[in-house]
Amino acid sequence: MKLTKFHHKLTFVIIPEANQSVYRIKLPRLAAYAIAASIVVLLAAACVVYWVHIKSVVVSQLYRAQNHSRTVQLEQDVASKSKTIEELKNEIFELSQQAAEMKGKVEEIKKLGDHLKSAAPASSAQANPLPVSAAVASSEGGMGGPAFPVTSAQAKELARETKALLTTLGSETRQLHKNLALAQQRELEKQLKLRTTPSIWPTRSKKVTSPFGYRKDPFTAKLSFHRGMDIAGPTGDPVYATAEGVVHTVGFDKFHGNHVVIDHSRGVRTWYMHLSKTAVKTGEPVRKGQSIGQVGSTGRSTGPHLHYEVQLHGKSADPAPYLPK
Repeated sequence: MKLTKFHHKLTFVIIPEANQSVYRIKLPRLAAYAIAASIVVLLAAACVVYWVHIKSVVVSQLYRAQNHSRTVQLEQDVASKSKTIEELKNEIFELSQQAAEMKGKVEEIKKLGDHLKSAAPASSAQANPLPVSAAVASSEGGMGGPAFPVTSAQAKELARETKALLTTLGSETRQLHKNLALAQQRELEKQLKLRTTPSIWPTRSKKVTSPFGYRKDPFTAKLSFHRGMDIAGPTGDPVYATAEGVVHTVGFDKFHGNHVVIDHSRGVRTWYMHLSKTAVKTGEPVRKGQSIGQVGSTGRSTGPHLHYEVQLHGKSADPAPYLPK
């Protein structure tokens, strides 16, 4: 029964125009169903293909938009990094200039330290002034010439050279600091030695009545050794400390009369005897040229004068070399 149903035929009538013949097409019902099903499948397939095409177009446009956005962002990043690289190149160049300038200053300070260590006189320093480093360029005046971009390799090489230069300068600066500290210490010691070394006359008078060494004693006329220098002067004339120091002794006895002893450190002491008056106290610091008393004739003395004596480590020395000519 079911098979005979599908064997029935379907008639399709085609009427082209009113004045033309009518066409009749008879098809088995199964074939008609197959054709209809094929048409439906083709339509569905066309719809699927069209949907896939539309989707691919949309996805492609989306990818293009994303790629364009990424390209724009990448170009912005590249431009930003290029700008940063140029800024870094400029900073490296400026750093190299600063390093060169620092090197010039270090060289000048080193020469100054050498001058300090050699204790050159002022006339010599004026005749040979310290040179200014030629490595430091000046921006004053005209400049020009073609501009060649700095490559990354050149920037790296400049950075490497600058780093090496800064390392060298750091080492030299530390050594220079040590040398200058040592030179300063030596200069301070030199100045202290100058201040504490007897170098001026102890009185306004420069009349020596009895020098250092052997002489006939003014009281016994016998040969004796005079441990100092007698300088004649009117009573009351000021007596000066011949060097900076600290008063060691202020006293009186029948031989030295009123006397002052000053300790100048380094084993150096000076004696001032036969004073009419003393003007300092034991333990008092005194300056070179400071008045410490007055000329007199106290103690074992034949008349107003100053007995001036220099002692080195407890032994008397001739005061003459310590007096200006």
